[in-house]
Amino acid sequence: MAAEIISTVERRRQWPTEEKLRIMSEALAPGATIAAIADRHGVCRSQLYTWLRHAREGKLPGISMSAPEAVSFVPVQVRAHMRTSSPAPPCDPLASSAMSSPPSVSSTMRGRRPAMVEVVLTNGRIVKVDECIDPNALARLLAAVDGGRS
Repeated sequence: MAAEIISTVERRRQWPTEEKLRIMSEALAPGATIAAIADRHGVCRSQLYTWLRHAREGKLPGISMSAPEAVSFVPVQVRAHMRTSSPAPPCDPLASSAMSSPPSVSSTMRGRRPAMVEVVLTNGRIVKVDECIDPNALARLLAAVDGGRS
């Protein structure tokens, strides 16, 4: 009977982040197969699948496969609404404008519905209001819906 003596204990390999990234990018290339890439680099196939899953979930430090969310801010100015001498409110699209020379706001808006403004609050609530809302009323409404924070 033959006996084999094991003198060293094989340890887990530590893969540097750069190496993982290089192997995963090869695996994600068009036409590449996980089996071929894993065999070429001496990585277990299940390990490569695990790396890819963790990268998608953002669990691999230093590696992210998801595109960063683009956050953009649009400058907004809230001004007090200036009333014209017209008896109809300027946001009334059905108001008749019998005024002379320059077209008033109501005549340029004729034939269209007033636009809606959507405000997403920090608590996740969404408030949709008419474009003609009074800025002071909107501020009070948002303070009430947002729970006093603003």
